[in-house]
Amino acid sequence: METDARTSAASVFAGSIVALPTPFRDGGLDLSSVDRLAAFHAKFETDGILVGGTAGEGWSLNLDESAQIVARATEAAAKRSKFAMRVFMGIAEIDSRRAARIAEQAVHAGADGLFVSAPPHVRVSHDGLLRHVAEIAERLPRSIPMALLNEPMRTGADITPDMTHLVVSEVPDVVAHCEGIGYPGRSRWLAAELDVAVLTADDRMIGPFLRGGAIGALNEVGNLVPGEVRALITAIQTQASDADRRERALAPLIDVLRVAPTPIAVKSALAALEAIGPELRPPLAGLNLKARAELQHALEVARMLVPA
Repeated sequence: METDARTSAASVFAGSIVALPTPFRDGGLDLSSVDRLAAFHAKFETDGILVGGTAGEGWSLNLDESAQIVARATEAAAKRSKFAMRVFMGIAEIDSRRAARIAEQAVHAGADGLFVSAPPHVRVSHDGLLRHVAEIAERLPRSIPMALLNEPMRTGADITPDMTHLVVSEVPDVVAHCEGIGYPGRSRWLAAELDVAVLTADDRMIGPFLRGGAIGALNEVGNLVPGEVRALITAIQTQASDADRRERALAPLIDVLRVAPTPIAVKSALAALEAIGPELRPPLAGLNLKARAELQHALEVARMLVPA
């Protein structure tokens, strides 16, 4: 893929992309809550929403559920959004064949792009990652932008710049790299040396990465304050005078969402706001009393809940 074409394709990943938790009810998908979440983000002009993946308990979804949730999110975004809010599917699978099947379903359902993580547990090699991503790309019914999502704390494999270089050079549809660990230097290096668009997937790194040339942020805190996240990204990109203030204001909420692994805290917060139910799939468990109190206090400080 030529540089101009790759840059154009990567623009789909620009701005604030919010990683949605998957709402469940009585063990199954709660698709009506997916509609409400899509409407909420459309109201605040979130640039894109991500379903599945690690934040969406994608590891627990069967093939039918994966197809249903991306189809419902795509339909809801089209109905609710006047500006064509984009919908992405997260692929975090150990089996390349299953990953390719989920990706194929997502494309048929109208997804605008894919975030592909390294296969968890296997500590994949350079060639193994290339084989995994290539199998997904070969299965797709049409060309679609793909971003590598590096989350080594979850997968056990760090997608290094060398690995990104190999995949980008061999799989033309891979047009972006989304970095989930706090190495702002990688943002600058990847953008300059690999000519690939860069995003951050660490909420604490939104500011540093954008100042280093990243085009957007795959974020969790936007589930609660989507307007503020989008405004922060815009402020940094335009070098607005209030960018630092906005970044400091978001920090306490970002920190409190780290009291438990994703998506436990954000699901608890959305349940407190009566946006979705709190149901998690095993082996995930809800917050303990101390963590719940910390989260409640943070929401109150953020003025999203009235103190009791």
